[in-house]
Amino acid sequence: MADSHKITDIWLYVDDKFQGVYPIGSVMPVMNNGNATVRLYGGIVNNGIAGTRLPYTFYNPYIYNGTFEAGKTYTLVPTFEYRSGIQIQDDSFLPSGSFYQGSGDIIPVMISDPAKVWSGSGNSIYMTVTDAKPQAMLETSAPLALPLGGSDVYLEMDYKCNHEITVGVIGGGVEQRPALTLRPTSTWNKIYISLTSVVSTQPTYTSYQVFVQAIKQPSAPDAEIYLDNLRLVRP
Repeated sequence: MADSHKITDIWLYVDDKFQGVYPIGSVMPVMNNGNATVRLYGGIVNNGIAGTRLPYTFYNPYIYNGTFEAGKTYTLVPTFEYRSGIQIQDDSFLPSGSFYQGSGDIIPVMISDPAKVWSGSGNSIYMTVTDAKPQAMLETSAPLALPLGGSDVYLEMDYKCNHEITVGVIGGGVEQRPALTLRPTSTWNKIYISLTSVVSTQPTYTSYQVFVQAIKQPSAPDAEIYLDNLRLVRP
């Protein structure tokens, strides 16, 4: 499991007062002369939708205490770590085992070709569908007890595909609930997918399985879908 992330924005607080949201690398005004506490929160594009940017609830803020002088520029290089006490289920897709299993007409497989896998090393998952065999799915092999009542549940994932794929949950082993459909991308893309609403929607279940599914579209080419760094995060 690589340290994959896609922090796009910084949410700035100075002495606990919100000062705005700035793209990574921006000059941010502190507006203080003297001692101040700066808190930087790592922001993401929720569900890959540009209009839904928010601070990622599972990251700790980066905190800097310092003395500031008017007219000077200070360079900070923040690092963001996961909060303690949360549950993180990583999958490195090792030959010795995985949290995921395949199903459908064509079973997803593990590949290690450096020309195809994420970052050029390790293992990734490859999925395909054709007109003759139109369905493939990757799903968690064991049911998971996920928090309800609107608690945040996220699936972080890197993917590359020439065919759309759908991510969601299966409630109680019976009800499939899509959360998001991803469009083709010619390069690897990191995304933070909120599963909160599909998990907390009534009726709720005592267990869920997370899935990534491809269903062949008549006008689409035979699918080439690559997945890596699946990370399920919840309180």
